[in-house]
Amino acid sequence: MNNDNKPSFLRVGTPACGAFMALLGAVLALLLVYIGFWRTLLVAVFAALGYFAGASPNKTESIKRLINRVFPPKDE
Repeated sequence: MNNDNKPSFLRVGTPACGAFMALLGAVLALLLVYIGFWRTLLVAVFAALGYFAGASPNKTESIKRLINRVFPPKDE
């Protein structure tokens, strides 16, 4: 696996990556304690959807396809 172009806090085996993962685990634990499992799962789902929407290079076409799949045009 090539880690050359990743930021230092994402390179596996570095102290920065360990600290980042520890922080991520602490945030997850706090979410689970304070808002519960299902609400934490909902937050994670929305975060994942936001990531995938933000990382999509062709947002307009993806949104149009999704809308046409959910609400098909009347002439079809």
